[in-house]
Amino acid sequence: MTANYLTCIITHGNLACSIRKAAEHLTTPPSDIYCYSNQETVLEEIESSVSALAEKQNPERIILFVDMFGGSCWLVANRIKHKYKNTAIVSGVNIPMLVSYFINNKRLDGEALLEKIVLDAKKGIVSR
Repeated sequence: MTANYLTCIITHGNLACSIRKAAEHLTTPPSDIYCYSNQETVLEEIESSVSALAEKQNPERIILFVDMFGGSCWLVANRIKHKYKNTAIVSGVNIPMLVSYFINNKRLDGEALLEKIVLDAKKGIVSR
């Protein structure tokens, strides 16, 4: 049986919803992935919204995709991680990462899922 995840994408500008939509065109996504933009919502409101979802859903794990390690979106994700110890932050979100998550979140759990999506994200980065 797979874990019950609360999954959010937190990014600068309009990237979160745009990248989710792009990945959705490539595979069948889970329906409950939440998008947050630091351009449209202040960081404290993002933290409050994700916390409210966590309290309501009581997930086994929270997965927070962010665009940049160390940026303001990562900082808010890190505050959430300190509040909910079952939180994983995955930085450098890209389309291959989300497609991998969409495909694998029902068949892999925990660290195996995180390792797979990070590996697939890295495979999508190529210089020629």
